[in-house]
Amino acid sequence: MFMKTKHLIIAGMALLSFAACDKETGDVDPIFKGDKAYINVQLAYADPQTRGTGDSTNPFYYGTAEENKVNNAHFFFYTANGTFAEYANETLDWKANGVDIPTTGNVEKISGGVVVLKNLKSTNYPTYMSVLLNANGSMVEDLKGKSIKEAQDYIINEIATASGNSQIDWSNFVMTSSTFKADKADAASGFFCVKLKASNFQDSEEAAKNSDNAVTAYVERLAAKVKVGFAETIKDNKGLIGSFVVDGKPVELYFHVDGWGLNGTTKDSYAFKNIDDAWSFGDFAWNDPANFRSYWAKSTVYGIEDGVFPGDAAGVLPGTTTTLNYISYNDLAVDIEKNAYCRENTNTVDNLERNFAGSVTSVLLKATVEDAEGKAFELVNYKKELYTPEHYVDTVLLGYKTSHPGANIIVCDGAAENKVYKDVDAEHTEIVSLGDGVVYVKLKALTAPAFYCTGDVDSKTFSEKITVDEANNLLNGTAADEKATSASYYKGGMMYYNIPIEHLRQGVKFNETGFKANIKNAEAVYGVVRNHYYMVTVNSIKNLGKAVYDPSEVIIPGDDDIKNYYVGAKINILSWKVVKQDVDL
Repeated sequence: MFMKTKHLIIAGMALLSFAACDKETGDVDPIFKGDKAYINVQLAYADPQTRGTGDSTNPFYYGTAEENKVNNAHFFFYTANGTFAEYANETLDWKANGVDIPTTGNVEKISGGVVVLKNLKSTNYPTYMSVLLNANGSMVEDLKGKSIKEAQDYIINEIATASGNSQIDWSNFVMTSSTFKADKADAASGFFCVKLKASNFQDSEEAAKNSDNAVTAYVERLAAKVKVGFAETIKDNKGLIGSFVVDGKPVELYFHVDGWGLNGTTKDSYAFKNIDDAWSFGDFAWNDPANFRSYWAKSTVYGIEDGVFPGDAAGVLPGTTTTLNYISYNDLAVDIEKNAYCRENTNTVDNLERNFAGSVTSVLLKATVEDAEGKAFELVNYKKELYTPEHYVDTVLLGYKTSHPGANIIVCDGAAENKVYKDVDAEHTEIVSLGDGVVYVKLKALTAPAFYCTGDVDSKTFSEKITVDEANNLLNGTAADEKATSASYYKGGMMYYNIPIEHLRQGVKFNETGFKANIKNAEAVYGVVRNHYYMVTVNSIKNLGKAVYDPSEVIIPGDDDIKNYYVGAKINILSWKVVKQDVDL
């Protein structure tokens, strides 16, 4: 399903193609009258897509005007052995075919121009060419002089212009030559360079314009694009979760989604897509030479052995630098039905099996638990039972007393000659965070002469004085990171839903008890790849999300969060290339 040579259909979020002739005849050494050579370049800008089950009616999606904008164009030329030969830049005129709409066509913009190469003599013309659009910073100067292999390994931080760490309102999208394995694979090209012919070169601009031997190349955005929306069954970003037992009584709880954001994103990107030409993923055809592109890639974190992918936020030690970017509840600022952007993030099965949730890029839905009147409902999940905060503390203290007959924790005021002893109660406690939405009940230090002891108020039998630390060890145990009274605390009703972004699941149902088995030997199942548009649709929310106690704390999902809170997902594929993912939470 591709067009004639000059208007090729390409998979991807936003691709650019140089239209060219397929003639193999007439490839003779040109004779230059001076030190310049001219190449006819016809540039076609195509929309993005990925592979998988798809929408055959509108398999592609035009980018927005901002996503399509080309501010500068740079061309790098290499010799037959891959060493750097020459650099040129050119201003090109563009014609748009469509903007920000679904489409059966793939070419967004078409341009034509002549690239001038200087300092060429006789038949000393280059063999390969790569393209860079919307370069910023030092990219051009960095790539000048680099060989094909060095260019392939070149890593950049900025793949677009953005405000700080914002995931929205990106502009000036960097685009580079598309990477794929051609039918006649040429490893020397790095799989991203166009191989040139002698007949591509002319000795004048006029001759180049009139030449039938234009150059063909393909360029794709480095960014991945994500959008989150709701099915028609969810109105105004809110709805009934279901009926729950809170403090022993049935209560109907509701959700209200306040926004979303991308979590677990990479910090940099290869300038040119990296692939392994020996990849084989069963039915998933990751390579598509007919459309001049590929559907999987090695991100900069792919297969790394020393990566820091924590299991949760509490596991991040002070001073630790994590491999991926993780954000807080407060940072979830993307509106529903709006787009966000990130760099590509792919990894090996081995790495995903070690810590799946912390290794993949996810959508985090920012939500609040509410009552029927729309007021935030503060909850505590203690031993798989739901309580209001006050009843949580009372339940903890009563539970300890019941399980320790005759040896409850007692408070003695110690002031009077006839000391007053009473069971410890809520006024002697405080809620302390363990991180990752988990809290525990801690006994507060008493003001002398009051002190803690153990015993039984009714029988008036008491132990000697114990310290507050000893009392807390009785209540919570001695482990620093695991407390007997620990619980998930929905502070102000705050919660989030974690949705790992699927690259190719082919409609496989999520298995909460064996999700690691789902990814084994299926490397491309999860991940985000450059030039793809991931459209996530939430069909229903029938479970409470993951509790948030401190909204400023970074969120690092653990694998248990997936099993407990993420129920199912189905993926459909359109085109930018659109990846559609339906989820029930």
